[in-house]
Amino acid sequence: MRNKVILCTIATFFAFMLCFNSASAQATKVIYFLAGPKDHGPPSRHETEKDLLVLQRCIDSVTNIKGVKIITKFLYKRTALDIADLKDAAALIIECSSETSSKERTHPLFPPNTSPKNNTYDKAVLAYLKQVDSLHKAGMGIMVIHWGVVTDNQRARDYYINWFGESSMPDYTQNPLGYWSVTPIESGKRHPIMRGVGPFYYKDEIFSRMVVAPGDPNRTDLLMGEAVKTNQGTIAPRGIASAYENGIARGILWGGMDYHSALLNENYLRFMLNSIVWTAGIEVPKGGVKTVAKGLQLIPVRNDMFDNMK
Repeated sequence: MRNKVILCTIATFFAFMLCFNSASAQATKVIYFLAGPKDHGPPSRHETEKDLLVLQRCIDSVTNIKGVKIITKFLYKRTALDIADLKDAAALIIECSSETSSKERTHPLFPPNTSPKNNTYDKAVLAYLKQVDSLHKAGMGIMVIHWGVVTDNQRARDYYINWFGESSMPDYTQNPLGYWSVTPIESGKRHPIMRGVGPFYYKDEIFSRMVVAPGDPNRTDLLMGEAVKTNQGTIAPRGIASAYENGIARGILWGGMDYHSALLNENYLRFMLNSIVWTAGIEVPKGGVKTVAKGLQLIPVRNDMFDNMK
């Protein structure tokens, strides 16, 4: 009897150690949601804080990602010029206005563009950006959403080219506002971000027509968009989303997310959640990320939201 008790105790101990080691071996990924201030637009548009809080809640409530512990953090109006608050981040998910849009800080990573020649920053900012760049090269993914994709400072555009394989250009990049038909690009359908994402039709202002390096092997084009009627005329089919992967560094510029109600579209939401997970270096599940998030308090679509194209 005593031997049986000893054997049972030993078995229990090893079972505990197996579970402990398994839990210890589980990867942890910290995803930061960084929202710039809502500095313009009526309710339901340019809702930087509300958009990211909804996406954070959805990631916190994911049901089909196994073997990874995801921790999310939210920062609003970040103005730090050091990286002490970002060192543990697997990904930065940023929604904000352009760094040129105000004399006040609008972009969580870049200060206001105050250079007369729009081509550089002072030494302190350059040193800080070099640290951010080092973290990115070491595996900290970066995703920038909506107007934040636009940068006029040449040094900022250089970083965008390195991080995302594309950049805006003054007098070339557009932001048409209208009803968009969005379809997956055939050559990008095998990319993990496109798992479970089908065509969708919705209203948005999408910053698009970026400058890219033709044939860049690190960039995968994901979505094609077109719009019959916008505030900038008819938009012929154009690439509107891509993913960039250089070694372990991942980056995405997504020029949409003007209307908060876009998150009510199932395919749109899946594209966003897949993009966030992929940017953080997490395997996107087959069929795409699934969430059971409740109480999101999404701003519903109203007909009068679509009457004004301004």
